[in-house]
Amino acid sequence: MTKTHSVESWSEIDFNSEPFLTDFKQIYEALHSGGCPYAHSSMGDHYAVGSHQHIMDILKQYDVWKSKFGPALGYLETPGVLVSVDPPEHTFEVRIVAECFSKEIFEALRSEMETFVHAKIDAFFGDGEVDLHEAVSVPFPLFVIHKLLGIPLEDPDGSSRIPWIRDGLITSVGTMVEPASRESSLRRLGPDHSGVAGAIRTQNMYVDHLATCKAKLESGEWEDDANIVCRFLTKPGPDGTYLSDDKILGFMAFLETAGSATTTIMLSNIIHRLLTEPGAYERVCDDPSLIPLVMEETLRLDSPVQGLFRTNDQEVELNGCQLKQDTKVMLLWAAGNLDPEVFEDPMRFSLDRDLAKVRRHLSFGYGTHFCRGAPLARMEGEIFLNAILPRLKNLRLNGEVMMEKRIPVLQGIRSLPVAWDV
Repeated sequence: MTKTHSVESWSEIDFNSEPFLTDFKQIYEALHSGGCPYAHSSMGDHYAVGSHQHIMDILKQYDVWKSKFGPALGYLETPGVLVSVDPPEHTFEVRIVAECFSKEIFEALRSEMETFVHAKIDAFFGDGEVDLHEAVSVPFPLFVIHKLLGIPLEDPDGSSRIPWIRDGLITSVGTMVEPASRESSLRRLGPDHSGVAGAIRTQNMYVDHLATCKAKLESGEWEDDANIVCRFLTKPGPDGTYLSDDKILGFMAFLETAGSATTTIMLSNIIHRLLTEPGAYERVCDDPSLIPLVMEETLRLDSPVQGLFRTNDQEVELNGCQLKQDTKVMLLWAAGNLDPEVFEDPMRFSLDRDLAKVRRHLSFGYGTHFCRGAPLARMEGEIFLNAILPRLKNLRLNGEVMMEKRIPVLQGIRSLPVAWDV
């Protein structure tokens, strides 16, 4: 039974349709200019909110708006972690994650991260051209997450795991705005689908790694700080209890997805902006102190995530519309980032904005579920740009840029062909 319906004065949007995937910024602009930043999904039983202030208001109503049914449109069928739980469970998990996913741990990886990016550049530098998305933006965040998890990115025979990990990620995240749950959507595609096979293979990789961590901790071969999974196994929460195996497996899957797919999009979006906005590339090359601003302004204008869902725990009124209990509502981070009430001339990319004001963007969420990996994503962006810009002189586009349309909940690039002077 459906929980939603068309609402007078609200827009009707199909968030999986080609018109939306192609023109979503114009659709968001129309939401704001029309004076009613609310929408009903014409295909899929949910509402959506695009106002920056209204999104924050919802996120402050912790007693009403919940995450327990997951951040996707489908209702979560199995217990989740972090973005799929509410306090006090969320509080418990955050405290454990805070110890295992800290700035100090990130900084300890800085040298390896820099070495990785430069090695990638070394491999293609002499060619004078490359698809930068595939060459660096995809593997770099995966390298970082796998270093943190302690999982090799190569099989024992030396073959890369990245292709099937990416297939699984793209397929799994691609189902987030479908009415059915992720599990149902994957079952519908069938086990022979490359993305489903990738998702299954990735899950088996997590199971094997958890078993390896337990065995090596027990034998003394690994210490409790060998990787994040070992920390999860050995660090109790505030009440002295430990994360269950299912929770640890859930964390591995969540960190892989949230820590790589979104950062990959951010990296390519930044380069694309620098190469398409008049004078931006030259300004940042001449003044690297602009790197934090170019990252935040790109995150604002090209938010990697369109939005995530919340569910009301009781009947509630939303802008004059009475919502039944447990109705899915999409909080549109990307639309909130284009709200003219918050950002002057919001559709314009500018390196003259105030950094503190730009950081009011919602690309990392807000409130209780603010992204814990935001400092890591920013560090990766800084390392990426500090390697790419000085080395690839006269960087320029070198062919058609292909946008990523396989994952409706995300907005980004699938192919970024560039060239430079060798």
